[in-house]
Amino acid sequence: MKRQRWEKAIEYALIGIIVFIGFVSLLYSWIDSAFGINVNVYLLAALAVVVSFLVVYIIRMFDER
Repeated sequence: MKRQRWEKAIEYALIGIIVFIGFVSLLYSWIDSAFGINVNVYLLAALAVVVSFLVVYIIRMFDER
């Protein structure tokens, strides 16, 4: 059954939010344990947004085929 356009948008948004939260926590714990420094929250969030966007974009590319 073909999904509606809004169903795909909600699915991609949920995937993006979950991946964003996961990458923020993963990157924060990794940088904290590897370097022992506190990370700038804005830099960490920006990096997580970029990685999340790339993951969702790759999923979308392969989902349309």
